[in-house]
Amino acid sequence: MGRLRDGEWLAAGGGVALLASLFLDWYGGRTAWQGLAVIDVLLALLALVPLALFAAQATRPSPAVPVALSVLTPLAGALAAVLIAVRMIDRPDAAQGLHRGAWLALAAALVVVVGGWRSMRVERVPGVSLPPVEALPAPPP
Repeated sequence: MGRLRDGEWLAAGGGVALLASLFLDWYGGRTAWQGLAVIDVLLALLALVPLALFAAQATRPSPAVPVALSVLTPLAGALAAVLIAVRMIDRPDAAQGLHRGAWLALAAALVVVVGGWRSMRVERVPGVSLPPVEALPAPPP
């Protein structure tokens, strides 16, 4: 857990909130699972990307997988935010009003974007020392 940076914590929190929002009321008594056709499954899969980043950063000794997931996480969050915004504008079956689940999902997707961006931006991993750098003389002219 000491290897996790603030970006991974933010992204994972956004992923959990996005998953939880799918079970809340979106459209007048209907959850995302009841009111959305295929987008609900896509949103659930996109919410798993930041959770995979969190798990990979916490457990993998090599940086390859966490770096790849930190690049995919803001893309997954942005795609989720676009899908949510489209469904907020174009409501299914002329649903009346938007409820807290839809707004929480949009906010969570944006938190995933920010967390993934911060994870990409910060290169230093807490608890891991940098390799020693050998001081060499300047090359001759």
